[in-house]
Amino acid sequence: MNRIYKYIFSILILIAITNQKVIACEACGCALGGFNFGIIPQNEAHFLGVKYSRSSFYAEMTHAGQREFSNDLYQRLDIMGRIALKERWQLNFVLPYMYNQMDGSHENEALSGFGDPMLLLNYKVLDQKGNPMEKWLHNLWIGGGIKAPLGDFEYSQTSQLINPNFQLGSDSWDYLTMLNFTSMKNRWGVNLEGVYKFNSENSQEYRFGNQYNVQASIFYKPKAEKILPIPLLGIYHENGGKHTFEGFYQVNSGGSATFAQAGLQVQFRNMMLHGNYQFPIQQNFNSDQHVHIEAKGRFSLTFITFIDMTKSKNVFTLK
Repeated sequence: MNRIYKYIFSILILIAITNQKVIACEACGCALGGFNFGIIPQNEAHFLGVKYSRSSFYAEMTHAGQREFSNDLYQRLDIMGRIALKERWQLNFVLPYMYNQMDGSHENEALSGFGDPMLLLNYKVLDQKGNPMEKWLHNLWIGGGIKAPLGDFEYSQTSQLINPNFQLGSDSWDYLTMLNFTSMKNRWGVNLEGVYKFNSENSQEYRFGNQYNVQASIFYKPKAEKILPIPLLGIYHENGGKHTFEGFYQVNSGGSATFAQAGLQVQFRNMMLHGNYQFPIQQNFNSDQHVHIEAKGRFSLTFITFIDMTKSKNVFTLK
């Protein structure tokens, strides 16, 4: 097997080759996608919403003088929600539904179904008051949570089962931490966010490497009454550690990628629509000269309806 790294937020591909030997091109960026809330936490109302995300990859290799390739598409629909427990506490949940496809020269496969749900409790550490037109004001949230093993997972090193990264779930209880910081002045703002996931070993003695992603964005909050458009521009980075099976590191796992991103968030009445596009600017895979793997652009679209907007009283409220 050739060495290829697995990097966070999507899942990549499985290519079947002659004599029933397989090479897996791995990624898992979508594993944390549901908890990249950006500037949404600054609105303190309850909400319900859905988030559609789409990512694609291309991989090819040369085996015995023969070229083999795969085009892969990963689609995910997150059912999202938040309960504002108290002024400084928020309970967030994400239930993903996935549809993974690969279309290759030697293999065609598709998996669909519910993935692993996540639950996260956030606490507001800092909420500065004042006039954001006069000085910088800061807002800081921290949180922790859990991911439950609901999605299907099958793994074998001796039979032709789908690669672990292509599975709908991980079959493990995993744990998350997060930090979300926002600062604003004169209608300009900066948002920094990081999520780290500690993965445990599952019932089949397979353990996905720990993962994290970080992003930084600048945004502009114009003066508006009925419809508030907020453009965002930034950078996103994700990293995944090596997997282990029965305590041994798996050579086809681990890696990182960096994306430039641009988005537009539009809020009207008690609803919000957010579109975001990410373009890869750096990819780090551990592959030899016979293997080429390439992550393509990613797109997401989020729709949220806020409940009880009277809870949103701080200067960061996007209204």
